[in-house]
Amino acid sequence: MYKLKKIVFLCLFITNVVAYSQETTSKVQMSIFAENPQQWTGIAISKTNRVFVNFPRWSPETPVSVAEIIDGKTIPFPNPHWNNWTENTSNNNQFICVQSMYVDSKDLLWVLDTGYELLTDTTKGARLFCFDLKNNTLIHNYFLPAEKITSKAYLNDFRIDHKNHIAYFTDSQIGGIVMFDLNTTEVRRVLVNHYSTLTEVDKIIIEGYERKHPVHSDGIELDAPSGYLYFCSLMGKNVYRIPVAYLLDKNISDTELGTKVEKYAQTGANDGIIFNKKGELFLSSLEKNAISKINKQGVFTEIIKDDAIKWPDSFAFDNQVNLYFTTSQIHLPKEKRSTYKIFKLKF
Repeated sequence: MYKLKKIVFLCLFITNVVAYSQETTSKVQMSIFAENPQQWTGIAISKTNRVFVNFPRWSPETPVSVAEIIDGKTIPFPNPHWNNWTENTSNNNQFICVQSMYVDSKDLLWVLDTGYELLTDTTKGARLFCFDLKNNTLIHNYFLPAEKITSKAYLNDFRIDHKNHIAYFTDSQIGGIVMFDLNTTEVRRVLVNHYSTLTEVDKIIIEGYERKHPVHSDGIELDAPSGYLYFCSLMGKNVYRIPVAYLLDKNISDTELGTKVEKYAQTGANDGIIFNKKGELFLSSLEKNAISKINKQGVFTEIIKDDAIKWPDSFAFDNQVNLYFTTSQIHLPKEKRSTYKIFKLKF
């Protein structure tokens, strides 16, 4: 029996190696789309291939929060005024610390501002902005007050569920999933203290550098047709999912809700995750300097591995189904970092 298991394991290993080799050598072409001396995290691409990127204000030197990349240059979006916030500014129509962004099925650009203030290491509340890309104008400005999400919250990534009028956020500082009703502005935190939304490992090692600081729920993706929400902790080893129907049911206790969570796949540490139109889930394999995917049959494959892929952070597809991702080099000391890059994968 032991020998049989060993043979099966070796066969699976060889199959995976072959799949990896085929993907990386004959199917995937990687090129640099843009570079910048400042650290970026989020990326979003419109239906007309406009590319947007955000720079979280994790240091006083951050010159811009949201930009559109035009001919390789970062142009402040929607204008310079929105990006001129200082600690003494009190303006709801200026970015404070933008963590992530997303273009939805209606070609609207959503921007998550954590409200994180560097000097106090807290937030007075997060904001979710929505811009109409036809004229670059603000059409929604939602506020998630600190008393609802807590002053220590750091909302990280999100998805918009138009069918149910809900925005789902991960909270990498506290854990859990934060749900925001776009119609009523009700805020709910679910899966609190659940293993699926909390750090699962004591450390991760990337290029020889250990990272022990706990980072809880981070990557998130919505499979609207199938009715599942997927998520993972950055300091984790698995991707989990839960039927959206259970999240929407306010009569279910958080304890019971936890029993509805399913382990989708063991993947190692990931940051961003995203589905393509084929139902394949792409992952940022942090510890491997790689981009991976899980196909519809549940097979995990590294599609490309390269030393230049230094902390792949966030993903977006263009209208030609090319995959773009940012590298944020979070694991490296500042003196070891090169320019921050956006890579483009052509399949």
